[in-house]
Amino acid sequence: MIPSDLNSPDYLDVKATVERERPVIHRKVEKIIKLLSTLSDVSQKQAICELTAVWVSAIYPDDPKMALSLSDAMREQTDIYITTAAQHRRQH
Repeated sequence: MIPSDLNSPDYLDVKATVERERPVIHRKVEKIIKLLSTLSDVSQKQAICELTAVWVSAIYPDDPKMALSLSDAMREQTDIYITTAAQHRRQH
């Protein structure tokens, strides 16, 4: 989860990790997208939900409250990506 204090060392560490790994992240996402593209839109959504649920549950196997909190944080981050992409498209 991303810390709520944007100046905290934890947040800065998370941000540095993501920035450092961003090229690899994009390459891996492109591979996943290619695999999912063979499915219908409904099946793509189901696959993404299942992947997310398995991943979140693996991180917090004994703490459903934290698993749900991480799921909520991921949903918020997804909203940010969608909003940012829409703003970027409007500007160009």
